[in-house]
Amino acid sequence: MMIIDQREYRKQLREARALAKDNREICGLLIDTGFHISFVRVRNVARRRCGFNLSAQDVRRIERAVKVLGQEIIGTFHSHPYSDDSPGESDIAGTVDDSLMFVFDCIGKTGSLWEIKNGKARKLKFAFIQDIKGRTISSS
Repeated sequence: MMIIDQREYRKQLREARALAKDNREICGLLIDTGFHISFVRVRNVARRRCGFNLSAQDVRRIERAVKVLGQEIIGTFHSHPYSDDSPGESDIAGTVDDSLMFVFDCIGKTGSLWEIKNGKARKLKFAFIQDIKGRTISSS
Protein backbone atom coordinates (compact mmCIF):
# COMPACT_ATOMS: atom_id res chain seq x y z
CA MET A 1 0.00 0.00 0.00
CA MET A 2 1.29 3.44 -0.91
CA ILE A 3 1.69 6.07 1.81
CA ILE A 4 0.78 9.72 1.13
CA ASP A 5 1.36 12.83 3.25
CA GLN A 6 -2.12 14.04 4.20
CA ARG A 7 -1.02 17.69 4.46
CA GLU A 8 0.35 17.63 0.91
CA TYR A 9 -2.81 15.91 -0.31
CA ARG A 10 -5.05 18.55 1.26
CA LYS A 11 -2.90 21.41 -0.06
CA GLN A 12 -2.99 20.11 -3.64
CA LEU A 13 -6.75 19.49 -3.44
CA ARG A 14 -7.34 23.06 -2.16
CA GLU A 15 -5.26 24.55 -4.96
CA ALA A 16 -6.93 22.31 -7.55
CA ARG A 17 -10.37 23.42 -6.42
CA ALA A 18 -9.35 27.09 -6.56
CA LEU A 19 -8.08 26.74 -10.14
CA ALA A 20 -11.14 24.71 -11.19
CA LYS A 21 -13.23 27.87 -10.92
CA ASP A 22 -11.33 29.12 -14.00
CA ASN A 23 -11.42 25.70 -15.72
CA ARG A 24 -7.70 25.20 -15.00
CA GLU A 25 -5.91 22.09 -13.73
CA ILE A 26 -2.97 21.51 -11.44
CA CYS A 27 -0.35 18.97 -12.44
CA GLY A 28 2.93 17.60 -11.21
CA LEU A 29 5.12 14.64 -10.44
CA LEU A 30 4.77 11.88 -7.87
CA ILE A 31 8.05 11.34 -6.06
CA ASP A 32 8.93 8.26 -4.02
CA THR A 33 10.93 9.74 -1.14
CA GLY A 34 11.71 6.32 0.30
CA PHE A 35 9.14 6.93 3.04
CA HIS A 36 6.04 8.20 1.27
CA ILE A 37 4.78 9.59 -2.03
CA SER A 38 5.29 13.33 -2.36
CA PHE A 39 3.43 15.67 -4.72
CA VAL A 40 5.74 18.12 -6.54
CA ARG A 41 3.86 20.73 -8.57
CA VAL A 42 4.92 21.49 -12.12
CA ARG A 43 3.77 24.46 -14.14
CA ASN A 44 0.81 23.63 -16.34
CA VAL A 45 1.68 25.00 -19.78
CA ALA A 46 -1.47 23.76 -21.54
CA ARG A 47 -3.04 26.40 -23.75
CA ARG A 48 -6.55 24.96 -23.48
CA ARG A 49 -8.79 25.03 -20.45
CA CYS A 50 -9.56 21.80 -18.57
CA GLY A 51 -6.29 20.23 -19.67
CA PHE A 52 -2.73 19.89 -18.51
CA ASN A 53 0.73 19.74 -20.01
CA LEU A 54 3.75 19.48 -17.72
CA SER A 55 6.44 22.11 -18.26
CA ALA A 56 9.42 20.22 -19.74
CA GLN A 57 11.81 22.74 -18.16
CA ASP A 58 10.32 22.14 -14.70
CA VAL A 59 10.37 18.36 -15.17
CA ARG A 60 14.09 18.40 -16.10
CA ARG A 61 14.91 20.56 -13.06
CA ILE A 62 12.97 18.24 -10.74
CA GLU A 63 14.56 15.14 -12.31
CA ARG A 64 18.02 16.50 -11.45
CA ALA A 65 17.02 17.32 -7.86
CA VAL A 66 15.36 13.95 -7.33
CA LYS A 67 18.47 12.15 -8.59
CA VAL A 68 20.73 14.10 -6.20
CA LEU A 69 18.41 13.25 -3.28
CA GLY A 70 18.38 9.53 -4.17
CA GLN A 71 14.63 9.59 -4.75
CA GLU A 72 12.57 8.46 -7.74
CA ILE A 73 9.87 9.92 -9.99
CA ILE A 74 7.15 7.26 -10.09
CA GLY A 75 4.34 9.05 -11.90
CA THR A 76 2.24 12.16 -12.31
CA PHE A 77 -0.77 13.85 -10.81
CA HIS A 78 -3.38 16.26 -12.07
CA SER A 79 -6.85 17.52 -11.29
CA HIS A 80 -10.24 17.14 -12.94
CA PRO A 81 -12.26 20.35 -12.52
CA TYR A 82 -15.55 18.79 -13.66
CA SER A 83 -15.22 15.01 -13.63
CA ASP A 84 -14.50 12.25 -11.17
CA ASP A 85 -11.08 11.01 -10.07
CA SER A 86 -10.79 8.32 -12.75
CA PRO A 87 -8.17 8.84 -15.46
CA GLY A 88 -9.64 9.54 -18.89
CA GLU A 89 -8.56 7.91 -22.13
CA SER A 90 -6.27 10.84 -23.00
CA ASP A 91 -4.76 10.74 -19.48
CA ILE A 92 -3.87 7.08 -19.91
CA ALA A 93 -2.61 7.51 -23.48
CA GLY A 94 -0.41 10.46 -22.49
CA THR A 95 1.37 8.85 -19.56
CA VAL A 96 4.44 6.66 -19.25
CA ASP A 97 3.56 2.97 -19.22
CA ASP A 98 4.01 1.19 -15.88
CA SER A 99 3.77 4.35 -13.81
CA LEU A 100 1.42 5.81 -11.21
CA MET A 101 -1.14 8.56 -11.63
CA PHE A 102 -3.01 10.45 -8.93
CA VAL A 103 -6.19 12.26 -10.00
CA PHE A 104 -7.95 14.89 -7.88
CA ASP A 105 -11.73 15.31 -8.25
CA CYS A 106 -12.42 18.99 -7.54
CA ILE A 107 -16.19 18.58 -7.21
CA GLY A 108 -16.21 15.45 -5.04
CA LYS A 109 -13.20 16.73 -3.05
CA THR A 110 -11.43 13.37 -3.34
CA GLY A 111 -8.50 11.79 -5.09
CA SER A 112 -7.50 8.35 -6.32
CA LEU A 113 -4.22 6.64 -7.05
CA TRP A 114 -3.94 4.59 -10.24
CA GLU A 115 -1.41 2.24 -11.78
CA ILE A 116 -1.19 2.76 -15.55
CA LYS A 117 0.04 -0.32 -17.38
CA ASN A 118 -0.49 -1.61 -20.93
CA GLY A 119 -3.01 1.13 -21.69
CA LYS A 120 -5.19 0.31 -18.69
CA ALA A 121 -5.74 1.95 -15.31
CA ARG A 122 -6.03 -0.04 -12.10
CA LYS A 123 -7.07 1.69 -8.89
CA LEU A 124 -4.64 1.29 -5.99
CA LYS A 125 -5.19 1.66 -2.28
CA PHE A 126 -3.28 4.27 -0.36
CA ALA A 127 -3.00 5.39 3.23
CA PHE A 128 -2.04 8.69 4.79
CA ILE A 129 1.06 9.00 6.94
CA GLN A 130 0.54 7.60 10.42
CA ASP A 131 0.49 9.78 13.53
CA ILE A 132 3.19 9.55 16.19
CA LYS A 133 1.34 6.72 17.95
CA GLY A 134 1.36 4.65 14.75
CA ARG A 135 -2.35 5.07 13.98
CA THR A 136 -3.28 5.61 10.36
CA ILE A 137 -4.87 9.03 10.08
CA SER A 138 -7.00 7.99 7.11
CA SER A 139 -6.95 5.69 4.11
CA SER A 140 -8.66 5.17 0.77
